[in-house]
Amino acid sequence: MFGTEFFAAFSAVLTVVLLIASGYLLSMRGKITQEVSSFITWIVVNISLPCVTASTIISSFDKSEVLSMPIFLAAPLVSVALGYVAGYVVAKLARPKEGRFGQMVALTAQNNTIFMGLPVNIAMFGEASVPFVLYYYIANTLFFWTLGVYAISEGKRKKGKNIFGIFVTPPMFGVYFGILGLLFGLVPPKPVMDTLKYLGSLTTPLSMIFIGHVLFRSGLSKIRLEKDVIVGIICRFAIGPAIAVPIFIAFGVKGLMLSVFVVQAFMPVMANSAIVAEQYGSDSRYAAVMTSVTTLVSLLILPLVKVFLI
Repeated sequence: MFGTEFFAAFSAVLTVVLLIASGYLLSMRGKITQEVSSFITWIVVNISLPCVTASTIISSFDKSEVLSMPIFLAAPLVSVALGYVAGYVVAKLARPKEGRFGQMVALTAQNNTIFMGLPVNIAMFGEASVPFVLYYYIANTLFFWTLGVYAISEGKRKKGKNIFGIFVTPPMFGVYFGILGLLFGLVPPKPVMDTLKYLGSLTTPLSMIFIGHVLFRSGLSKIRLEKDVIVGIICRFAIGPAIAVPIFIAFGVKGLMLSVFVVQAFMPVMANSAIVAEQYGSDSRYAAVMTSVTTLVSLLILPLVKVFLI
């Protein structure tokens, strides 16, 4: 039983590692240039992410579930919010290098809840876990594409933008479109939905390929377990979950939902952190390293969470 559960979780995470490796190998062969990587970041942020968010919400929920969504979102929303508070305190104490402060704050609170969260939870708990994965994903998305982007950009957003501008990023439009479509019965016809799903399916492979490219560009051999990397690992797999899990229990989350939320709390760094860091001139190499390193660490952590904590 131990071996079966461990291998199922390990296999789901290994898929992500192989996608990152493909980006690294393509870059090594000169197929991914700086221009190509810039296009990847643009299409992920502006096209595929809004599409996957909208299509996932529309296809996985109905109107009654949307109306009751605040109840199910409360626990992950509070856990992420407190994660930002803890991340800020840790970053202040750790004093990371320039361009890393906001990333350290964000990675404490946020993680890869859909690109890894969905396949890993399905592998662990089956299709019944999907709605609970999406509750966590929506909470995570609301914070990442608002406060997360604000933190990672570290004041490098375009002049004239205020904090309210973070609520009108393209991925957030996907959230609004999906929720409003369900509330008002404006579900797109099948050809439109299929188009959204096809475009949305680009998100995971392109994000991982981009991370592989950044690792190649930075020099994989130069990756060291320096202080900022070690602190980041501790933030993601110790401090973040230590805040989240008691919150879930305090909010009365039980059964399969609790199991899914706990697994989500231990996910590695969000793949889109590297893309956002690149877009706003922060340290994208640190973001790529943290995504890759925490993904590798999760090969061991997530199966153990499944076996011993759930």
